[in-house]
Amino acid sequence: MLSPRGRFRIGLLSNENICSFSHIIKERIGAMKETKLEKQQNRLLELGVMEKEDRLVDFLQASYVERLVGNFGNWKQGWAYFTERRLIVFTGLLEDDIVIPYENIRELKKCTQFFLPIGISITYEHRENGKTVTDRISMMKRDKWLKFLSEKSGAAVC
Repeated sequence: MLSPRGRFRIGLLSNENICSFSHIIKERIGAMKETKLEKQQNRLLELGVMEKEDRLVDFLQASYVERLVGNFGNWKQGWAYFTERRLIVFTGLLEDDIVIPYENIRELKKCTQFFLPIGISITYEHRENGKTVTDRISMMKRDKWLKFLSEKSGAAVC
């Protein structure tokens, strides 16, 4: 609405207009998220770490432990991808990516990254050599993803 001087006048928005605006914003954010998920899913398919029958649920920035000697190592930045069938964590160029089918998970525990309570310790059977391996991954919303992993794998959180 224009004021007598030709400038826009800001008036009070009604609850109806606010709700409508909020709904439009949520739809656009949802569409953007779906586009990002589709792009990342295509990338995972191209890299061969995911099958066409699988579906990407979500992805987020995460840290993982680069193993140096035994279970000891350094925390490094990476990305975690949660699909319907597996957890995929991209690591650095010199390491193998972490790909954990949910059916191979044997144990889930909470752990810390330094002093921050954001880590998950995952013990699983390695899909290629059959050895039992434990990897530590940290991410925001740890409890949400710990519950997701527990439901998908059937492993209880210790």
